[in-house]
Amino acid sequence: MSTCPLCQAEAAREFTRVESFGYPLSYLQCGHCGFIFQDPEKTEAANPSFYAETYRKIYQASPEPTAKDLRQQELRASDQLDFLQAQGIKPKRVLDIGASSGLLLAKLREGLRAEVGGVEPGDAYRAMAQARGISVSPSIEALIASKPERFDLVSLMHVLEHLPDPLGSLRQIREELLSPDGFLLVEVPNFYAHDAYELAHLACYTPHSLRQMLRRAGFEVLVERQHGWPRSRTLPLYLGILAKPAPGAEETAVQTESGVGLKRSWGMLKRKILTRIMPAKTWLPLEGPQ
Repeated sequence: MSTCPLCQAEAAREFTRVESFGYPLSYLQCGHCGFIFQDPEKTEAANPSFYAETYRKIYQASPEPTAKDLRQQELRASDQLDFLQAQGIKPKRVLDIGASSGLLLAKLREGLRAEVGGVEPGDAYRAMAQARGISVSPSIEALIASKPERFDLVSLMHVLEHLPDPLGSLRQIREELLSPDGFLLVEVPNFYAHDAYELAHLACYTPHSLRQMLRRAGFEVLVERQHGWPRSRTLPLYLGILAKPAPGAEETAVQTESGVGLKRSWGMLKRKILTRIMPAKTWLPLEGPQ
């Protein structure tokens, strides 16, 4: 039996079968809490070498950064800076896990006057971030081994869905990297609006399951938002949460989410309708100014 990454129950059943980049995928649903996930023991994307050697080649046909990818990172970085400033968050030290080319960190360094560092397993992207004068480690383990000073803000932008043990990783961040009064910033695809099914997506998050995951990891949710920027003005493609450490929260029992399949079907139907009646607002180009 496959163990649920959220509640650790062994009560999973197959939810759907799909294909991504030529790889057959089987997504499971936990019969206890409703969480949707791939079995990490049966997917190529759970291999640590996947992100260093294969991920970018599959997703964008090149291990090197592409203009489209960098444009999306630039737009997303500006949006995240605006969000943090609107919340009055002024960290002195920032860590971005899954730092990619370092555009987000560069934006936060400039806009928040913060000292920044990152974690990025992809060699080409890590080199680009380092060329921006940013210290970037190849893994969380390598960073922890360097015994860094704790960070006031740790961000995971579209990273949590890629982790084989998201609960353990979040707890590790809270216990070994984040200051006790620091903040955690997380963004993931919204299972009720985003395609979500991808080779590298080991888990599919709903607003409910993302909150539950953070609470089980010992965090208190402060602010939630759903948005589509920079890809859509009408679809809530992404789920964002700002949280803070709250030891003891992990002792709260996981609350079951019902109707996940029905909510997914309705969300994807809404996406089709909006694509048909408002295509220009529903899908924004990434090639130029928006």
